[in-house]
Amino acid sequence: MISKCIMLLTSVIVCSMLIFTSGCFERNDPITALGSTSKADEALKKAETILEKIGITFTLKDPGGLTNPEDLVPNLGNVLRELGSVEKEMDLEEAVVQLNIVLSELEQEAKGESSLSDMAMVHFYLGITYLLDAVSRFLISDDPEETFIIEYDPKSPSGKWFAFDISMRVKVKLVLTDNPLDYPLIFTLKERQAFIDAADLIGDTKLKPRAPNIQPQSSSVDRPPFLKSALWHLEQAVNFAQQYSPDLVEIHEEFNRNISDLEDTIRQDSVDWGYTYILPPWR
Repeated sequence: MISKCIMLLTSVIVCSMLIFTSGCFERNDPITALGSTSKADEALKKAETILEKIGITFTLKDPGGLTNPEDLVPNLGNVLRELGSVEKEMDLEEAVVQLNIVLSELEQEAKGESSLSDMAMVHFYLGITYLLDAVSRFLISDDPEETFIIEYDPKSPSGKWFAFDISMRVKVKLVLTDNPLDYPLIFTLKERQAFIDAADLIGDTKLKPRAPNIQPQSSSVDRPPFLKSALWHLEQAVNFAQQYSPDLVEIHEEFNRNISDLEDTIRQDSVDWGYTYILPPWR
C-alpha cells in the first residue's frame, strides 16, 4: 500500500476533486459536458451498467478515491471469483466495446484539461476490463476441474496484490511428465487457449509451444474490440494523468506495477511450461 505524507495526500485529494467534477464523467448534468459528446456519454452509461452488473462500481465521484488505486474497483477479490462464466466474459467484451467508443469520441474532441483527465480514467478502466477478461477466460477454461487459481489481496505480505497458480492436480501431472517440452499437453486445448488469450490481453504477448510436434494456437483476441492490452492502457492512463496532474502519477504506477508483477508470473510459468514468450515490438 502506498504510504504518503499529509501534504501529498492533500494534493492528491484536491487534484482528484478537479478530475471528478469535470468532463464526460459528470453524471448529474444532463447537458453534454465540454470535451465530451452525447455518443461518449451514452457509451459510458452502457459501460457503467455492464461493469456494475459484474460487481465493479465506478467511484469517480469519490475525491479520495485515487489515494488507494484498488478502491477504484471495490471488492475486486469477490469480483474475480465470480468471473467464471461465458456470460460474464461476453459482458466484459461489450464493456470494452463501449469504453473504446468513449475513448474515440474524447480523442476527436480533445478540448483541454477535462479531456486529459477523462481519457486517463477511460484508459484506466479499459486496462482493468482487459485484466478481468483475462481472468474470466482462465476461470471458464477449467476442464473438467479447477486448473488456474487467481487471487487478489492488496494486503498480501508479499507486497503483490495478485497471485497466479495452478491446482495441485495439474502440478502432479507436470512432475510425472518426463519431457518438459510436453508440458503444454498437460493442459487441455481449451485451457491452453485461455492461457494464450490471457497473455495477449494482459501484455500483448504471444505464446508458442517450443515443441515442434505441438500445434501452435493463435490468440482469439487479435481482433476488435481488443486493440491493445491491459498494460498498454494502464500506461496511457499514467501518461494522461501526468499531463493533468503529476501528483497522481505515483498512484497509477503503483497499480500498474502490480499488474506487471502478475504478467511476470504468467511469463515465467509459460517458459517453465514449455512455451516461447514473444513480446510485442512496442515493448
